[in-house]
Amino acid sequence: MLHHRGVPESHIEADYDLSVAAVAQRIGVAPATLRTWDRRYGLGPSSHTQGSHRRYSRQDVARLDVMKQLVLNGVNTAEAARLALLSDAVTSTLIPSAPSVIRAVEPDIDSNVISMTSDKVSIKALTRAVDMLDGPSCEHIIGQLIAQHGVVHTWEKILIPLLHEIGMRWELNQIGVEEEHVISESLMSQFRIFAANRHTTINNRPVVLAAAPHELHILPLYAIAAALAEHGIATRVLGARLPAEALANVVRRLRPSAVLIWSQTKGTADLSIWEAIETQRPAPATLAAGPGWGQQIPEQYACGTTLSSTLVTLATAAGRI
Repeated sequence: MLHHRGVPESHIEADYDLSVAAVAQRIGVAPATLRTWDRRYGLGPSSHTQGSHRRYSRQDVARLDVMKQLVLNGVNTAEAARLALLSDAVTSTLIPSAPSVIRAVEPDIDSNVISMTSDKVSIKALTRAVDMLDGPSCEHIIGQLIAQHGVVHTWEKILIPLLHEIGMRWELNQIGVEEEHVISESLMSQFRIFAANRHTTINNRPVVLAAAPHELHILPLYAIAAALAEHGIATRVLGARLPAEALANVVRRLRPSAVLIWSQTKGTADLSIWEAIETQRPAPATLAAGPGWGQQIPEQYACGTTLSSTLVTLATAAGRI
Protein backbone atom coordinates (compact mmCIF):
# COMPACT_ATOMS: atom_id res chain seq x y z
CA MET A 1 0.00 0.00 0.00
CA LEU A 2 1.30 3.45 -0.92
CA HIS A 3 1.11 6.65 1.09
CA HIS A 4 -0.29 9.68 -0.76
CA ARG A 5 3.29 10.76 -1.52
CA GLY A 6 4.11 7.42 -3.15
CA VAL A 7 6.00 6.00 -0.17
CA PRO A 8 5.15 2.44 0.89
CA GLU A 9 2.98 2.53 4.03
CA SER A 10 5.14 -0.14 5.65
CA HIS A 11 8.14 2.18 5.38
CA ILE A 12 6.24 4.97 7.10
CA GLU A 13 5.23 2.69 9.96
CA ALA A 14 8.84 1.53 10.30
CA ASP A 15 9.92 5.15 10.69
CA TYR A 16 7.64 5.34 13.73
CA ASP A 17 8.82 2.08 15.35
CA LEU A 18 10.51 4.17 18.03
CA SER A 19 12.01 3.68 21.48
CA VAL A 20 11.09 5.77 24.52
CA ALA A 21 14.27 7.83 24.12
CA ALA A 22 13.62 8.49 20.43
CA VAL A 23 10.03 9.60 21.05
CA ALA A 24 11.13 11.81 23.95
CA GLN A 25 13.62 13.58 21.70
CA ARG A 26 11.14 13.87 18.85
CA ILE A 27 8.29 15.52 20.77
CA GLY A 28 10.35 17.28 23.45
CA VAL A 29 9.19 15.45 26.57
CA ALA A 30 11.41 13.72 29.13
CA PRO A 31 11.51 9.87 28.99
CA ALA A 32 10.37 9.75 32.62
CA THR A 33 7.28 11.76 31.68
CA LEU A 34 6.45 9.35 28.86
CA ARG A 35 6.69 6.43 31.26
CA THR A 36 4.41 8.26 33.70
CA TRP A 37 1.84 8.85 30.97
CA ASP A 38 2.02 5.17 30.05
CA ARG A 39 1.64 3.96 33.63
CA ARG A 40 -0.97 6.48 34.73
CA TYR A 41 -3.06 7.04 31.61
CA GLY A 42 -2.32 4.15 29.24
CA LEU A 43 -0.60 6.40 26.69
CA GLY A 44 2.21 3.95 26.01
CA PRO A 45 3.71 2.06 23.08
CA SER A 46 1.38 -0.39 21.37
CA SER A 47 3.95 -2.34 19.36
CA HIS A 48 5.69 -5.30 20.97
CA THR A 49 7.67 -8.26 19.65
CA GLN A 50 8.77 -11.17 21.79
CA GLY A 51 12.14 -10.66 23.42
CA SER A 52 12.31 -6.91 22.76
CA HIS A 53 11.12 -3.67 24.31
CA ARG A 54 7.76 -2.19 23.37
CA ARG A 55 7.98 0.34 20.56
CA TYR A 56 5.95 3.43 19.73
CA SER A 57 3.93 3.38 16.52
CA ARG A 58 2.96 6.32 14.33
CA GLN A 59 -0.43 6.61 16.06
CA ASP A 60 1.18 6.32 19.51
CA VAL A 61 3.37 9.33 18.72
CA ALA A 62 0.33 11.22 17.41
CA ARG A 63 -1.53 10.65 20.68
CA LEU A 64 1.47 11.80 22.73
CA ASP A 65 1.81 14.96 20.68
CA VAL A 66 -1.89 15.70 21.21
CA MET A 67 -1.39 15.12 24.94
CA LYS A 68 1.55 17.51 25.06
CA GLN A 69 -0.24 20.25 23.13
CA LEU A 70 -3.33 20.01 25.33
CA VAL A 71 -1.27 20.28 28.52
CA LEU A 72 0.51 23.33 27.10
CA ASN A 73 -2.90 24.82 26.32
CA GLY A 74 -3.89 24.57 29.99
CA VAL A 75 -5.86 21.30 30.02
CA ASN A 76 -5.20 19.23 33.17
CA THR A 77 -3.24 16.06 32.53
CA ALA A 78 -6.04 13.59 33.22
CA GLU A 79 -8.44 15.32 30.82
CA ALA A 80 -5.66 15.78 28.25
CA ALA A 81 -4.97 12.04 28.36
CA ARG A 82 -8.66 11.23 27.92
CA LEU A 83 -8.87 13.49 24.87
CA ALA A 84 -5.61 12.13 23.46
CA LEU A 85 -6.94 8.58 23.68
CA LEU A 86 -10.03 9.73 21.79
CA SER A 87 -7.89 11.26 19.05
CA ASP A 88 -7.19 8.08 17.05
CA ALA A 89 -9.03 9.53 14.08
CA VAL A 90 -6.83 12.62 13.95
CA THR A 91 -3.14 13.17 13.40
CA SER A 92 -0.62 15.19 15.36
CA THR A 93 1.66 18.02 14.31
CA LEU A 94 4.32 15.40 13.56
CA ILE A 95 2.24 13.93 10.70
CA PRO A 96 0.05 15.62 8.07
CA SER A 97 -2.86 17.87 9.20
CA ALA A 98 -3.55 19.49 12.56
CA PRO A 99 -5.40 17.70 15.37
CA SER A 100 -9.07 18.64 15.54
CA VAL A 101 -9.12 17.84 19.24
CA ILE A 102 -6.71 20.72 19.86
CA ARG A 103 -8.78 23.06 17.71
CA ALA A 104 -11.75 22.20 19.92
CA VAL A 105 -9.80 23.38 22.96
CA GLU A 106 -8.53 26.52 21.22
CA PRO A 107 -11.31 27.64 18.87
CA ASP A 108 -9.58 30.97 18.24
CA ILE A 109 -6.19 29.46 17.54
CA ASP A 110 -5.60 31.77 14.54
CA SER A 111 -5.46 34.74 16.91
CA ASN A 112 -2.60 33.02 18.77
CA VAL A 113 -0.44 32.54 15.68
CA ILE A 114 2.41 35.03 15.96
CA SER A 115 4.34 35.91 12.82
CA MET A 116 8.11 35.84 12.71
CA THR A 117 8.00 39.52 11.76
CA SER A 118 6.12 40.37 14.95
CA ASP A 119 8.69 38.54 17.08
CA LYS A 120 11.56 40.36 15.39
CA VAL A 121 9.88 43.72 15.96
CA SER A 122 9.49 42.87 19.66
CA ILE A 123 13.16 41.90 19.91
CA LYS A 124 14.21 45.18 18.29
CA ALA A 125 11.99 47.21 20.63
CA LEU A 126 13.45 45.48 23.69
CA THR A 127 16.98 45.87 22.34
CA ARG A 128 16.48 49.63 22.02
CA ALA A 129 15.16 49.86 25.57
CA VAL A 130 18.09 47.81 26.90
CA ASP A 131 20.63 49.96 25.03
CA MET A 132 19.09 53.03 26.67
CA LEU A 133 19.19 51.32 30.09
CA ASP A 134 15.46 52.01 30.22
CA GLY A 135 14.22 49.46 32.74
CA PRO A 136 10.63 50.78 32.94
CA SER A 137 10.21 50.52 29.16
CA CYS A 138 11.66 47.00 29.22
CA GLU A 139 9.15 45.99 31.88
CA HIS A 140 6.26 47.57 29.99
CA ILE A 141 7.14 45.75 26.76
CA ILE A 142 7.68 42.42 28.53
CA GLY A 143 4.39 42.73 30.39
CA GLN A 144 2.54 43.42 27.14
CA LEU A 145 4.20 40.47 25.39
CA ILE A 146 3.28 38.04 28.16
CA ALA A 147 -0.30 39.28 28.23
CA GLN A 148 -0.63 38.98 24.46
CA HIS A 149 1.34 35.83 23.64
CA GLY A 150 1.70 33.92 26.91
CA VAL A 151 4.82 33.03 28.87
CA VAL A 152 6.11 30.13 26.77
CA HIS A 153 5.98 31.89 23.42
CA THR A 154 7.41 35.10 24.87
CA TRP A 155 10.31 33.24 26.49
CA GLU A 156 11.18 30.84 23.68
CA LYS A 157 10.55 33.00 20.62
CA ILE A 158 11.46 36.49 21.84
CA LEU A 159 13.40 36.54 25.10
CA ILE A 160 15.80 33.66 24.45
CA PRO A 161 16.93 35.14 21.09
CA LEU A 162 17.21 38.55 22.77
CA LEU A 163 19.34 37.18 25.63
CA HIS A 164 21.59 35.33 23.18
CA GLU A 165 22.08 38.52 21.19
CA ILE A 166 22.90 40.52 24.33
CA GLY A 167 25.37 37.84 25.44
CA MET A 168 27.13 37.89 22.07
CA ARG A 169 27.36 41.68 22.10
CA TRP A 170 28.86 41.54 25.60
CA GLU A 171 31.49 39.02 24.47
CA LEU A 172 32.41 41.38 21.63
CA ASN A 173 32.73 44.28 24.13
CA GLN A 174 29.91 46.13 22.37
CA ILE A 175 27.93 46.54 25.60
CA GLY A 176 28.67 46.34 29.31
CA VAL A 177 27.32 44.18 32.09
CA GLU A 178 24.87 46.94 32.99
CA GLU A 179 22.71 46.10 29.96
CA GLU A 180 22.50 42.48 31.07
CA HIS A 181 21.46 43.59 34.54
CA VAL A 182 18.72 45.85 33.17
CA ILE A 183 17.07 43.11 31.12
CA SER A 184 17.50 40.46 33.82
CA GLU A 185 15.90 42.61 36.51
CA SER A 186 13.09 43.63 34.17
CA LEU A 187 12.34 40.01 33.29
CA MET A 188 12.37 38.77 36.87
CA SER A 189 10.14 41.65 37.93
CA GLN A 190 7.53 40.93 35.26
CA PHE A 191 7.61 37.16 35.81
CA ARG A 192 7.09 37.72 39.55
CA ILE A 193 4.20 40.11 38.97
CA PHE A 194 2.54 37.75 36.50
CA ALA A 195 2.83 34.73 38.80
CA ALA A 196 1.63 36.68 41.85
CA ASN A 197 -1.53 37.76 40.02
CA ARG A 198 -2.58 34.18 39.20
CA HIS A 199 -4.50 33.22 42.31
CA THR A 200 -6.25 30.01 41.24
CA THR A 201 -4.15 26.85 41.56
CA ILE A 202 -4.95 23.20 40.91
CA ASN A 203 -2.26 21.51 43.00
CA ASN A 204 -2.21 21.20 46.77
CA ARG A 205 1.45 20.14 46.66
CA PRO A 206 3.54 22.92 45.10
CA VAL A 207 6.45 22.62 42.69
CA VAL A 208 9.75 23.70 44.28
CA LEU A 209 12.18 25.60 42.03
CA ALA A 210 15.73 26.28 43.22
CA ALA A 211 19.27 26.77 41.99
CA ALA A 212 22.13 24.37 42.69
CA PRO A 213 24.21 25.09 45.84
CA HIS A 214 26.76 27.26 44.00
CA GLU A 215 24.56 28.57 41.17
CA LEU A 216 23.84 32.30 40.92
CA HIS A 217 21.84 32.35 37.66
CA ILE A 218 18.16 32.17 38.57
CA LEU A 219 16.29 34.01 35.80
CA PRO A 220 15.06 30.72 34.24
CA LEU A 221 13.46 29.76 37.56
CA TYR A 222 11.17 32.79 37.36
CA ALA A 223 10.29 32.00 33.75
CA ILE A 224 9.35 28.45 34.77
CA ALA A 225 7.34 29.73 37.75
CA ALA A 226 5.43 32.15 35.51
CA ALA A 227 4.70 29.44 32.94
CA LEU A 228 3.42 27.12 35.67
CA ALA A 229 1.31 29.91 37.19
CA GLU A 230 -0.23 30.48 33.76
CA HIS A 231 -1.48 26.88 33.97
CA GLY A 232 -2.71 27.18 37.56
CA ILE A 233 0.21 25.31 39.13
CA ALA A 234 1.52 26.67 42.44
CA THR A 235 5.28 27.00 42.94
CA ARG A 236 7.83 28.01 45.55
CA VAL A 237 10.90 29.75 44.11
CA LEU A 238 13.83 29.43 46.53
CA GLY A 239 16.43 31.34 44.54
CA ALA A 240 20.18 31.02 44.18
CA ARG A 241 22.72 28.83 45.98
CA LEU A 242 20.32 26.66 47.96
CA PRO A 243 22.25 24.40 50.38
CA ALA A 244 21.37 20.70 50.35
CA GLU A 245 20.31 20.82 54.00
CA ALA A 246 17.90 23.67 53.27
CA LEU A 247 16.43 21.74 50.33
CA ALA A 248 15.82 18.74 52.58
CA ASN A 249 14.00 20.96 55.09
CA VAL A 250 11.86 22.52 52.37
CA VAL A 251 10.84 19.15 50.94
CA ARG A 252 10.01 17.80 54.39
CA ARG A 253 7.84 20.82 55.24
CA LEU A 254 6.12 21.45 51.90
CA ARG A 255 5.82 17.87 50.58
CA PRO A 256 6.11 19.18 46.98
CA SER A 257 4.89 17.31 43.93
CA ALA A 258 8.15 18.08 42.13
CA VAL A 259 11.58 19.58 42.79
CA LEU A 260 13.54 21.27 39.99
CA ILE A 261 17.17 22.28 40.49
CA TRP A 262 18.71 24.67 37.97
CA SER A 263 22.41 24.59 37.01
CA GLN A 264 23.62 27.10 34.43
CA THR A 265 27.31 26.19 34.40
CA LYS A 266 29.06 22.83 34.71
CA GLY A 267 30.90 23.79 37.88
CA THR A 268 27.64 24.17 39.82
CA ALA A 269 26.08 20.83 38.78
CA ASP A 270 26.41 18.86 42.01
CA LEU A 271 24.53 15.55 41.99
CA SER A 272 24.95 15.19 45.75
CA ILE A 273 22.16 17.73 46.28
CA TRP A 274 19.66 15.02 45.32
CA GLU A 275 20.88 12.81 48.17
CA ALA A 276 19.26 15.27 50.56
CA ILE A 277 15.77 14.31 49.40
CA GLU A 278 16.15 10.65 48.35
CA THR A 279 14.47 9.38 51.51
CA GLN A 280 11.65 11.93 51.59
CA ARG A 281 8.11 10.53 51.47
CA PRO A 282 5.99 11.09 49.52
CA ALA A 283 8.82 11.26 47.02
CA PRO A 284 8.59 14.27 44.70
CA ALA A 285 9.41 14.11 41.01
CA THR A 286 13.01 15.30 40.61
CA LEU A 287 14.18 17.33 37.65
CA ALA A 288 17.67 18.60 36.87
CA ALA A 289 17.35 21.55 34.50
CA GLY A 290 19.84 23.81 32.78
CA PRO A 291 22.94 23.34 30.60
CA GLY A 292 25.22 22.89 33.60
CA TRP A 293 24.06 19.31 34.17
CA GLY A 294 25.16 18.22 30.70
CA GLN A 295 25.09 14.46 30.10
CA GLN A 296 26.06 13.40 33.61
CA ILE A 297 22.60 13.17 35.15
CA PRO A 298 20.80 9.84 35.62
CA GLU A 299 17.60 9.51 33.59
CA GLN A 300 15.32 9.84 36.61
CA TYR A 301 16.48 13.44 36.98
CA ALA A 302 16.12 14.34 33.30
CA CYS A 303 14.24 17.45 32.31
CA GLY A 304 13.16 18.97 29.03
CA THR A 305 15.60 21.25 27.26
CA THR A 306 12.97 23.91 26.56
CA LEU A 307 10.48 25.76 28.71
CA SER A 308 7.57 24.02 26.99
CA SER A 309 8.92 20.50 27.62
CA THR A 310 9.81 21.40 31.21
CA LEU A 311 6.29 22.73 31.69
CA VAL A 312 4.79 19.46 30.44
CA THR A 313 6.96 17.41 32.80
CA LEU A 314 6.14 19.53 35.85
CA ALA A 315 2.44 19.69 35.00
CA THR A 316 2.39 15.91 34.90
CA ALA A 317 4.06 15.76 38.31
CA ALA A 318 1.59 18.27 39.73
CA GLY A 319 -1.21 16.01 38.51
CA ARG A 320 -0.30 13.47 41.18
CA ILE A 321 -2.46 15.19 43.74
